[in-house]
Amino acid sequence: RTPAIASQDAPVVAELSDELQAESEEARARLVLDMRADRYLDLIERLVEASRAPAVTAEAQQPAATALPTFAAADWKRLRKAVRRLSNHPTDQELHRIRILSKRTRYAAEAGEPVAGKVASRFAERAAALQDVLGDHQDSVTAQRWLRDAGKGERAFTAGELCAIEREAAATDRAEWPRVWKKLDRKRLRRWMI
Repeated sequence: RTPAIASQDAPVVAELSDELQAESEEARARLVLDMRADRYLDLIERLVEASRAPAVTAEAQQPAATALPTFAAADWKRLRKAVRRLSNHPTDQELHRIRILSKRTRYAAEAGEPVAGKVASRFAERAAALQDVLGDHQDSVTAQRWLRDAGKGERAFTAGELCAIEREAAATDRAEWPRVWKKLDRKRLRRWMI
């Protein structure tokens, strides 16, 4: 998205990019340290043990052809209800919540593909499209926030230009998501769910 930036601003763009890369590397290093901590290793051991002897409910006795569409329907209903509750101008946070719910719905549909077939696959693809457009929106919102914090002093002008590019991208995604939603919210796509 940086081609719209004037060539004389390239050094500042590179500086901001380097700073973001350094922050990313620091975060990754912290993550790696956390993954070596006793607490994390204990969690992994408990997960492995749970996979060997899972605690299941009576619902686990249902055939997959019954259970998976039912679970997918529950995630779908949560997503649909959340979308219906949105105002005409949802906040960035509300759109992020819809993205999270669309991801859950997508994964549930993907889990249902072996028993429901192509219709579940198409539904999952449409849910993924919604997740993608809202993910791009969230990325732009996050980039704007970072640029506002990082763009101080001599970097303010260029950071402001970059922020404007991200704001435009977020506006495009914000305008696009209802169209993508309509493609997902079709009866024929969810007929496989119980």
